[in-house]
Amino acid sequence: MSRSAADVVPLATLMRPHLEAVWADRDQVVSRVARQVVQLPTYAASPSSEVWIGMTRILERVVDGDPFATPTDADQQAAMATGIQGGRAGIAVDDLVAAVLLGAREVEEEILRRAAAAEVAEAVRSEASRRARRWAEQVVVWAVQGLTSTAGAETADARHRRLLDAMQREDADVALADLVSDAGLDPGGRHVVVCAVPDGSPGSDVAATALRFAHRGRAAWAEEPTAGETLGVLTESPDRVPGLVVALAGAARSQDLPVALREARRVNRAAAAQVGAGLHTAESLGLLLALHEDAALRERLWRRWVHPLLEEPRHDLVETLRAWQQHHGRTDEVARQLGVHTNTVRNRLGRVDTLLGPGWRDPQGQAEVWAALRIGPGDSMEAVVAGHT
Repeated sequence: MSRSAADVVPLATLMRPHLEAVWADRDQVVSRVARQVVQLPTYAASPSSEVWIGMTRILERVVDGDPFATPTDADQQAAMATGIQGGRAGIAVDDLVAAVLLGAREVEEEILRRAAAAEVAEAVRSEASRRARRWAEQVVVWAVQGLTSTAGAETADARHRRLLDAMQREDADVALADLVSDAGLDPGGRHVVVCAVPDGSPGSDVAATALRFAHRGRAAWAEEPTAGETLGVLTESPDRVPGLVVALAGAARSQDLPVALREARRVNRAAAAQVGAGLHTAESLGLLLALHEDAALRERLWRRWVHPLLEEPRHDLVETLRAWQQHHGRTDEVARQLGVHTNTVRNRLGRVDTLLGPGWRDPQGQAEVWAALRIGPGDSMEAVVAGHT
């Protein structure tokens, strides 16, 4: 290589700003890596939270260390730990190699893209790529050594599965604290129970994998394919993942985990039906949780507060009322949102008074109107609604 900036200024120093920028925006990188890794046979067949944590550790070493220099002892420890976790989860050697290289290559390409945009010399970028790939190859060797050292060890997934199964059975004779410890969690600590399902949007089928891959705390995960659920016991709340409805319950002691799991599933069902993707708790759903579980109440509220407004679909009374609540009664803001004159808003609200009666403006009426506008009609009302559309 001819003399370049890399010969005067250490290459790591030249590339560090772009490397740190990639890690600051790591959610996108992690998501792309997860989408590729989950297609590898043994990762797809037996995904493990410990493997995802291990893969994230590799990505962290790329950033916290120096992937443009000779791999260090810290790099070796991270790589071998990842291999050990993969071995316990039943990951095949070929798949582990592919996963580590995919992760390292994704980070490398993103760093080089940013460096090119910053007009870093092509010779410097070429040398950075050569060194980064040499670093990744050595990390792969260590990861394979870690994986092959675990032959015959019980998989982490098996230990996690036992814990989640016991929580679902709610067997009083089972020592949950022991299973929590076997799963690698603190039996005396408080844990967050997670129930997650895809929201059906494009790409949401791998969103649960992205959640597990991106979560950096300790966790025990298990899949429930029949229900389409991903269940977890975590030491801390996860981050939001696009395309995933995530319900949280806790923080719970070991003996309270079955109750927390029941609550997480309740919250998930209500959130999936009424709200959509995001992080949800019983507190964040509020009235929607109870309303989701009471079909008769949902229908009563719909008939009382929304159905009468459908008698005049030309005036968009439902959308006007929804906007009025959203803007806390500020008619000028409602008018801007709907693209009409403020007098039109006032006239519509007058018609709402006539159809619903003045009680809709009272605190109780406002709460019921809000709920009715959020939950929609019950199943028996579908024909009624269809007749007004």
